[in-house]
Parts: sequence; structure tokens; C-alpha cells
Amino acid sequence: MIQGTNTILTLTLVIATFSGLVLRRLRISPVLAYLVSGLIGELLGLNYNNPEFQFISFLAVNLLSFEMGVSVNLVDLKKMFRRALFIVIIEFLIVYIVISIVGLAIKLSLTQTLLLTVIGFNTSTSIAFKLGEGKLDENDFKLILSVASLEDTLAFVALGIITSGNVNIFNLLITSLSSLALGYVVSKVLINPTLQYAKSDESVILSSVASVFLFNLLSSILSLPSTLANFLLGIGTSYASTDPEKIIRYMKPLVDFTLIFFFFIAGSYLKISGFISYYILISIILVLTKLFAFSTAYWFSGVDFLRAYRTGLFMTSLSEFGIVISLTALQLGLPVTIIYNISTVLVAVSSTIASVLTSRNQIVLKTISKMYLRLRLDRFDSLVKNLGHITFKSPEILTSFLKFSILSITLTFSSIYLADLIATLSPYLALFSLSLLVLTPFLLILFILYYTRKIQNQEFRLMIQIFMWGIFLLIMINYTVLLARIIAVSPLLDIIISILISTLIAIFFYSKIYKLIEELDKLF
Repeated sequence: MIQGTNTILTLTLVIATFSGLVLRRLRISPVLAYLVSGLIGELLGLNYNNPEFQFISFLAVNLLSFEMGVSVNLVDLKKMFRRALFIVIIEFLIVYIVISIVGLAIKLSLTQTLLLTVIGFNTSTSIAFKLGEGKLDENDFKLILSVASLEDTLAFVALGIITSGNVNIFNLLITSLSSLALGYVVSKVLINPTLQYAKSDESVILSSVASVFLFNLLSSILSLPSTLANFLLGIGTSYASTDPEKIIRYMKPLVDFTLIFFFFIAGSYLKISGFISYYILISIILVLTKLFAFSTAYWFSGVDFLRAYRTGLFMTSLSEFGIVISLTALQLGLPVTIIYNISTVLVAVSSTIASVLTSRNQIVLKTISKMYLRLRLDRFDSLVKNLGHITFKSPEILTSFLKFSILSITLTFSSIYLADLIATLSPYLALFSLSLLVLTPFLLILFILYYTRKIQNQEFRLMIQIFMWGIFLLIMINYTVLLARIIAVSPLLDIIISILISTLIAIFFYSKIYKLIEELDKLF
């Protein structure tokens, strides 16, 4: 046995370096090399349970979550949301049906089937970006990134459900929307200034890492998984930032470095057996299913069959986040060893297949074209395109009611959670926390005034105004009870000072607060 942690770690890193290089030369994801190297490290005596490894693992997962959130282009996603959502739903159903059939053959439980479905349909956004950039039509390129972003969101929700056990969907929705709004605010206050004024790599990295730690603290307050909270922080940052690509570029070396150690730890859970060929076969089935599911769903959304399948070739690289999901489930004691083993092989297999298919996409497309003509699918193409262009527009009044309700509740809870976070950071900030709570009713009134000016349809203007003030009164009834409890235990001087502070903020920062409300409205 080799003695000394440093010696073993050095050897593990050397093995990972050379094996990763070999796999890269073969156009295979180096993640598999890191996993196997981690397993070798454990066999040599490396202890992954020590605090240093656990801290790096925590940092890796949360920084990855943040990076995936920053990569979401919310502007493009909002423009293509309906089509992207339709594609995600259809492809999820197709992948679930295929995995259910495979699951019957290999005796998977319902939990294992659902977990493998989430892993098997979640595209690697970063690889899809690299493969599709400059090769796809601009609209197709934006669509695959929008679809990949929605897939990531579903994957994070699945991870949240796994780590939280019994989940209150309403509570999860409220805390998620509040985290998204607070992510925007934190980015404006903490990350954006470093982009605009510091203009140095380390300042942007430091502000981003600080924000991630801040949201880890917030996640404990909200009982929200830290990965989901940091993903939402990333989305808020993407929208608030003038240059999200710069944040991703600066953060990537740190994220990749910490992920190597995370994969070392993940590798210690690997069970090498004679079933490797069996896992490869399942992985190939999953990749081909993903190709068929996305391409068919895109075709059904109203585009040409061949265009849909050509675009689908760039969505076949499945995300390494599947390893994070399956490993988390495994660490929580769920019987998902087989799913974890499949997910590790799937990353390598899918990246290899994606590389081959996209580099030879013209040859593959010719083969698909021959099948298209042989099966006479051209007869259905025009019908599918016509059906795909049918749109359903929701009534304006219903949209206004729904959006105002969501935004007003989000604004109220965001203020409460932010006040709680400020008080948690330091008892000396309790006065500012109380001031924010006192300021919240003013924010809601200002939001109502802003929303009233937005209403274009004069016919429903009065009705919408009555509805908005009704919602305001309902919120204030419950909010007043909360505020009364806080005031009851607060010193009188603190209450007076907090009222003065909130009044001064409302007077001197009125225009900035109004601008913030306007931006939050656009965010949603």
C-alpha cells in the first residue's frame, strides 16, 4: 500500500491527467477517466470523507449549478418558451415510455425509471453550444439552447425533490420564484459592479463565489436545495448581467477544477463488473431515444422533418449533471446503484456518439433522408407543419390576473426572505432587516401603480385595478400579522429608526425602486 495522502493524491492526479488525455484524443469525455482515477485513488487508500474533499465537492456542485443557470438565455427562452416547453414535454414522454419498456426487461422500479428518464433526456448545454455554434441555423441554435435550459430546470427540480423528500409543490414554487428574483437583485449589487468597474478575472470570480455562498445560506433559510437555489441565482445573474458569457468564461477554470475532485469522489462509488457492455448497450439505446424524441417533438412543433432531425443530432450529448443527480440519490440511501453506473457510462457514450454524428451530419442526414422517402413521410410533412403552427392565445385579462398574482406574491416573499437573510448574516444588520419589512407595503403599492400604467385595454382597466387592490388587501392581512409579531419583540427606538430609514429610501431611491420593479416584471 502506498503511504501518505499527498503521495496517493499526486498519483491519482497523474493517472487522471494521462487517461483524460487519451480519452480526449479518442473524442470521448474525460469524465470517465476522472471517475476511474477516483476509484483507483480509493483503492490505494485515499479518504474522500475528509472535510477538504467534502468542501471541494460542495463547491463543485454549487458552482456547476450557478454556471448552468448563467448559461440560460432568458430573453431567447421567453420568445421560444411555448415551442421549447412543447418539445420538452413530448421528448420526456417518449424517453419515459422507452425507459419503462427497457425497465420491464431489466426490472427497474418506478423510482429508478423516473430517475433514468430525467438523466436520459437532459442534454449537456455546454456541449450542445460547442457542437452547434456556427453549424446550425440561428433559430435552430437558439432553440436547442432554450430546450436544454428547460431540461436543466426539470433536472434541478428532480434533484430538489430527491434531496427534500416530501415536497410541498406550492412552497417549492414560491421559494423558487423568490430565489430567482433575489438572484437578480444579488447579481445587480454584488456581481455587476465587478464586471463594470473592477474589470479583473479574480474580482468577478470572487463576487460569483460569494454570491454562491450567500445563496447556500439562503437555501437553508428557505429549506430549498442549494443546487436549485444556485441555479436560480445563475438565471437571475444571466438576466441582470450585461455580459453573462464573461462570467462563464472567468468561472469555467474554477468550476472544471473542482469538478475533477467531485468526479474523484463519485468514482469511489463505481462498481466495476462484467456488466459494462450491458451498461454501454443501455446508454446507446438512451442516446438514440433522445435523438428520436427531440427530433420528433421538434418536427411536431411545425418544422420540416429533415431540419428537425438534423437539429436533433446536436442534442445527443447528455449532461454530466446526471452523475450528480444519481450520486445524490445513492448517497441518500436510495437503491439506485444500477442507475448511477449507467449514468457514468452514459456521459462517455453520448459525448462520443454526439461527436461522430455532428462531424458527419451530412452523411447521417442522407441516410435519414432515404428513410424519410422510403417511409413516405413527406405525405405527413405539410399536415404536421400546419398543425404545428396552430397557436392558442390566452385572454389578456386572465394573463394580467395571473401575472400580477405571481409577481405580487413573489415580491412580498422575496422581501421577507431577504430580510431574514440580512438578519442571519449579522445581528447588527437587524435594523436594516426591519426597515425592509416596513418598506414592503410601499413596494407593493408602487407595483400596483406601475402595473396600472401598463394596462393597454381600457375595457378591463377598472376590473384589473379592483382585482389588484383586492390581492393587495389579502396579502396585507397576513403580512400585517407577521409584521405585528416582529414589532412586538422589537425595541421602540428600532421601530422608529426603521420607519425613518424606509421612508428615506422610498423618497430618495424612488426612481431606482421603480426601475427594479420594471426589470423584475420583464424577468417574469
